[in-house]
Amino acid sequence: MFGHKKRRSILTTALAAVVVCGLALGAAPRGAQARAHGANGGTIIVDYLNDFSSLDTGKCYDSQCYPFMRAMYDRLVDYDTAHSPSGASLIPDAAAAMPTIGNGGLTYTFKLRNDVHFWNGRPVTSADWVYSFERIVNPATQSGAASFWMNIVGAKAYATGKAAHVSGIQALGSFGLRITLISPDASFLNVLAMPFGSVVDRNQIARYGKSYSQLHPMGTGPYIFQEHTLGQRLILVRNPHYFRPGVGHADRIQADLGVTSETAFLRIQKGQADLDGDEPSIPSAEFLSVLQDPVWSKQLTRQVQVGTWYISMNVQVKPFDNLLVRRAVNMAINKPLLVRLVNGRATVTNTFLPPAMPGHGDFNLYPYDPAKARQLLAQAGYPNGFSTTFLTDNVSDDPRISQAIIPMLAAIGIKAGLQEVTSTTWAALVGTQHKVAITWSQYYMDFPDPNDFFEPGLSCASAVPGTFNESWYCNPAVDALAHRLKTMTDRAARLRLYPGLDMMAMRDAPIVPVMNPIHYDIRSLALHNYYYSTIWVLVFADYTKQ
Repeated sequence: MFGHKKRRSILTTALAAVVVCGLALGAAPRGAQARAHGANGGTIIVDYLNDFSSLDTGKCYDSQCYPFMRAMYDRLVDYDTAHSPSGASLIPDAAAAMPTIGNGGLTYTFKLRNDVHFWNGRPVTSADWVYSFERIVNPATQSGAASFWMNIVGAKAYATGKAAHVSGIQALGSFGLRITLISPDASFLNVLAMPFGSVVDRNQIARYGKSYSQLHPMGTGPYIFQEHTLGQRLILVRNPHYFRPGVGHADRIQADLGVTSETAFLRIQKGQADLDGDEPSIPSAEFLSVLQDPVWSKQLTRQVQVGTWYISMNVQVKPFDNLLVRRAVNMAINKPLLVRLVNGRATVTNTFLPPAMPGHGDFNLYPYDPAKARQLLAQAGYPNGFSTTFLTDNVSDDPRISQAIIPMLAAIGIKAGLQEVTSTTWAALVGTQHKVAITWSQYYMDFPDPNDFFEPGLSCASAVPGTFNESWYCNPAVDALAHRLKTMTDRAARLRLYPGLDMMAMRDAPIVPVMNPIHYDIRSLALHNYYYSTIWVLVFADYTKQ
C-alpha cells in the first residue's frame, strides 16, 4: 500500500526512533560504522511481494520505489543523512550551494554543479532541470505530487495548455536556475527534495516512451539501473563515475519480487535476503517470538511513524457522495479491535494528521456507535443499507485489516464485497475517477510540515487523474484555509491553526482515520550501518554488507 503512499511516501519521526532490545538509542556516524564493518562490496537484497509501481520520478509515490529513486537520481537539494538518521536538515545535492531566496520568499535562485552527468555520459544543464520540473506540472505525466508545484508562477497556465512553458521556472545560462512562486511557501525546499524534484533525461523519455519507466530509466545517481525483469527482480549497480566520490558501499542493490512476508522472514534468517521492504516486515504470527529471541531481537528496529492508516470514501461515487453515509461509516469502525489485529503495532487515531506531525490536534467527531451509524444511514435514505465493493491491496496486513472491516460495515447494513489487488493495480484504480467507491489506504509523511498531508491528500488540486487523493475530495473552503496556512511565515502561529483545518475536513468525513502505525523491521546478520530513514525509508548508499 502506498505511503505516500506508504506515500511515501513509510516515514517516521526522528524523535520517536528507537532501536529496541538493548541496542543504543543513537546511531554512530555513518562513516564510523562503515569503517567498523570493513570494505565495500557485496549485494544488498530486499524482498517485496509486488513489482514496482514505477521507476519514474514523476510517478513514484510509495515506499517501495522511494528509496530506489534516491539511489538512481539526484535533486537540487537532499536530506543530510550522513550526520543523522533523521536527515531533517537540507543540504545541496546537484546544486552547488543552497539557493538564494529573495523577493520576500518568492524567488529561489540556484547555482548548479557542472559535474553532474546522466549515466550515459551526457552533462546535466539548466535546460534539463526546466524540462524535469515542467514534466511534473504537465497533466500528461499524471504525477501524484503535481499539486505541490502549482504555486509556481505560470504552472496553472502551463497545466491547462494556456502557455508553452512554466514562466516561473527559468534557466540562467547553462548552470543556473530560478524558480518564482506565487506566494511564499516555507516547505518549498522540502518539495524540491522529493523524488519528483529529480532531474531526468528528456532524450531517454522521448526515445522509449511508456517503457521508459520500468525498463529504460536514465538517472544521475550513485547506483545505475542494470536490469528489471518484470515480476522477478530489479538490479542496480554502483556508479563508478558519480560526482561525489565514495558514495555507495555495496556493489549491487537487488530487489527480489513475488516474495511473501512469511518467505522473506525465512530468507532473512537464512542469509538469503537482507530486508523485507514491505510493511510490516515481520509476519504477525512471528512477531512475539522475534521480540523474545536472543539473536533476532538485536536485529530489530522499532519506530513510531508519522503516518495515518484510514478508510477512504469517494465523495464523487454514490452513495458516498452523501455526507450522512460517510459519517455513518466513521461511526461503524471498531478501531481498537483493528489495532489488536496488528499485534498492537499502532495506536488508535481520529484525525488525519498523526500525533507526531507538527500541527496535530486531538479531537473525535465520530465516536464508535453502530446504532447511531444505522440511524444516519436511514436519514440518508438507506434504511436497509446498500451493497458496495471494498478495495484493498494484497500486501502484508492490509487484506486482514480489510477483512475485519467488512463485518463492521455489515453491522450497520452495508454489504461490502472485498476486492484484493496488487499494489500497482490499487494505485491505478484509485487514481481513476469514479472507479473506486471505498478503499483501505495509508498516508505517511514526505516532510515534517502538515501541508504535506493536506495538499496531496485532501485538496482540489489533487483530485485529478493519477491522484492519491483516493476520496477525490475537494472543498474550496478547506483549500482556501490550507493555502492561507501554507503561506504564513510565523511557523508557531500557523501550526496552532492546523487542528482547525483537520477538523474542517473531517466534518466532511471523506476518510475514516483508524490508526497511526508503529514500524518494526528485522535485518539480516550480514547487513550493517543500517538505519530506517525518516524521509527515504531505506538509504542503500549508506549500508554495508559483510
